Order: sequence, then structure tokens, then C-alpha cells
Amino acid sequence: MGMFDTVVIEGLKIPKLPKEVNDLFKEANIQFPNDFQTKDLSNTLTTYTIKETGQIYETQYKPTGKKIPFRSPFEGWVDNRSFLERVYHKLRHHSLNRKFPELKYTDERKPVNVKSKLTETFDISFYTEVLSRYVDVTLEVKAVDGKVQKISLKDSSIESLKDSKERIQRQKQFEANLAQSLAKNKEFKSKWYYPIIKETYNPFVFFATKLAQALCNYILKLTYRWRGV
Repeated sequence: MGMFDTVVIEGLKIPKLPKEVNDLFKEANIQFPNDFQTKDLSNTLTTYTIKETGQIYETQYKPTGKKIPFRSPFEGWVDNRSFLERVYHKLRHHSLNRKFPELKYTDERKPVNVKSKLTETFDISFYTEVLSRYVDVTLEVKAVDGKVQKISLKDSSIESLKDSKERIQRQKQFEANLAQSLAKNKEFKSKWYYPIIKETYNPFVFFATKLAQALCNYILKLTYRWRGV
């Protein structure tokens, strides 16, 4: 899907949706989402909030001047590669005997809502499952100098019952196949000979792949010479 931004509507009335969409939400006894996604703005996972006055605010994370403990996103990650593969990567990155200091503190940042000066017409949409059927709604927002001038319905659709049943069946089959595959993998790893295979077969495949890649790159360079490049 790629990067996107979130637009949250607080209090501002949205356009009337088609009857079939309203009926589906009413039958499910749930409210319409007030958070939408858009790919028409910065696409940096920024959150924009539209207040009941139509004013748009952009959430920015600003430093507070304090330091807080840093938690690595890789904390708890276990390297399950074979011994030879781990040595190769350490040698490759010149880190076999090097000790890197751990970054223990980082700047504290807190979210602050800043008035936007956005002047643009952009689409916002939500895609959600209601009573086992997906609902897709797109609204068009016209903003001038950070204030919403108009919101209009651009498009809407509801997944058919037939498509819904087929999708659910495919999902169940996929989950069953995945569970079976994971069970087989877990059973294989529990065998007494698995560590032997891991430390022999895995490195063989890894280094054979590296050798094949190097050979292909060398042949590719030779073809450049043959062509007079």
C-alpha cells in the first residue's frame, strides 16, 4: 500500500452517504469511521485533524528538551542464522571485533497540533468491513488556507454477498494452509538432526547463492565490454 496520511474529522458533518451504505451500518449498529486515509498529501504518516469549525490541524512531533531512554526496534530480535552466516556478515561489515556503544537516550518528542495553511483539493477514504462485507467510501475535500470549504461524496461501493463469501472462503483456506505449514515447520525444527542441517545445508545454499550472484555480475560486466561500453 505504501505511505499515506491520516485525516481525522472531529465534529464536522460529512456528506450524506448512499442509502445502502447507511442501511448496512445501521444494521450492524455501528458508527461511521471518523478517521480516513489519503495519498494526496505528504504521504509521511502525518495525522491531520479537521475540527468542527473546518480548521485543519497538522500533528507535529516537537522536542521537549528532555532526554528519554532509547528502545531499539530490534530489541528482543534473535539471530537464527547459521554460525558461518553470522561470521560472514560480521566480516563483511568489519564488525567482528568492533564494539559499538549503545545509544541509551534520545530526544523526547511530543505531538503538537499546529494550524495548517493547506490549500488543496484532495481525496480521503475509508475501507472497512461491516457484517463481513467491505465498504469503500471516498470523499473529496477542498481546503483553502487551512480551512475546509467543502466536503463532497466522490465514490462509494459495497462488496457483494457473493464476493464476500468467496473472499471469506479463500481466507479460511489460506489460514488453514498457513497453520499446516507452520505446524510442519515446527515439527521439523524439533527433530534431533535439525541443528546439523541448519549448520551445514543452510550455509551451503547461502554461499552457493553468493557465488552464483558474483559469477552473474562478472558475466554481465564482460557483456558491457563486448558491446564497447
